Amino acid sequence: MKPTSPPQTIAIVGAGFSGTLVAAHLLSRAKAPLTVHLIERERSRFARGVAYSTTEDCHLLNVPAGNMSAFPDDREHFLRWAQAREAEMLDCACVGEVTAAAYLPRRAYGDYIAQILDEAERGAAPGVGLDRRIDEVASLKVEDGAVALRLASGAQLRADRVVLALGNFRPGDPSGADGAFHRSARYHGDPWAPEVLDRLLPTESCLLVGSGLTMVDWAVTLNQAGYRGAIHVVSRRGLWPQSHKPGAPAAFGLEPSGKFGSVRNGLHSIRAFIRDTGTDWRPVIDALRPVTQTLWKGLGLSEQRRFLRHLRTFWDCHRHRLAPGIAARLGAMLDSGQLVRHVGRIHAFRDLGRRVEVTLRPRGSDRRYVLNVDAVVNCSGSESDYRRLDSPLVKDLLVQRLIRPDPLALGLDVADNGALIDAEGRPSAVLFTLGPPQKGRLWETTAVPEIRGQAAGLAVELLGG
Repeated sequence: MKPTSPPQTIAIVGAGFSGTLVAAHLLSRAKAPLTVHLIERERSRFARGVAYSTTEDCHLLNVPAGNMSAFPDDREHFLRWAQAREAEMLDCACVGEVTAAAYLPRRAYGDYIAQILDEAERGAAPGVGLDRRIDEVASLKVEDGAVALRLASGAQLRADRVVLALGNFRPGDPSGADGAFHRSARYHGDPWAPEVLDRLLPTESCLLVGSGLTMVDWAVTLNQAGYRGAIHVVSRRGLWPQSHKPGAPAAFGLEPSGKFGSVRNGLHSIRAFIRDTGTDWRPVIDALRPVTQTLWKGLGLSEQRRFLRHLRTFWDCHRHRLAPGIAARLGAMLDSGQLVRHVGRIHAFRDLGRRVEVTLRPRGSDRRYVLNVDAVVNCSGSESDYRRLDSPLVKDLLVQRLIRPDPLALGLDVADNGALIDAEGRPSAVLFTLGPPQKGRLWETTAVPEIRGQAAGLAVELLGG
């Protein structure tokens, strides 16, 4: 559904990568008068989001610089930007070169995105402007073909269109604990809350719940900061992100319109190709990247559920890989004994005041053992079931039936043009989204290559084509 008339005001809720890039495209493309309200709750995350607001040099991009352009039609844009600042990049101890194959600091990418917004604002046509707001949208109401937004500060805005660039939310609390433990000072439910690292003493031990990319960031950050305590990691399968290796995508031979038909057939096809050609699995996974969305939509709900139940964890650790230097650092931490891997489920937590008693049940076993640590950090990954989110805005939208979760509870129900679908199945003419909320529809929608394309397309949609 296309807007019936050019908007005069567009509000973007969230100024991470998704929201900032939409704002930049709107400012660059708009010819008629337009005000873009870009609203972000955390000042430090404005135009950066969670991932790129880090100040840690050891937090590297998980993708080589040559693939990190913010613009789909200019693939070397970020690389040129970084090479123009080569001396600054090389000041980071984790960076040895500034080439297309280099893994650069995420904080530098945050600077890059912020500069894109600044340049778009400066180059905007007369009458086209940006309103930067540090505030939180508490609720909104659709009325008379427009949207009224109420902010936490008490301010109110009115917009012709609204983009919910909500990004990723904090993890859901782990099982094995009641609400009392979730309120404990020794439990850190949001791994990116600014005060969490400051609360850990260098000699204390901690348990990281989950073994994905968030765990990696935490382990490396603690090591970089001189943390000497034991770092325990627990996950159900014990699978950790794999390391990147240089190499071009393999000629896997799957057409963009192709379908596997079923998860089983897809897995067999991939394994057979790797076995028959003797190629490394990494370029095969990379070759699937351009057609992943098509494959996902072609599976149907029952096969999508089968994938999530049986293969999701394996896919994640092979698809979302680490910079080789970070993988080597994790390996050294494991070899030294500082980093300890546990495979199994958490049975219970007990806050003993000075320590936390964690009862674990190893995978495939009925026995249990106890682990005593000083702190527990939830690194289990973003909560994607919008019915479980502790967000005033999301709760308000659900109550008003303006949004509904997708059938897989991976995000929201979204139309092909980015319009949010309400509880009655109707696409909105005024509410839109992009990025992680579209995971149920697209699966591959949380990384720069997908979001940059969505941001450009959504800007065109919002401006009337």
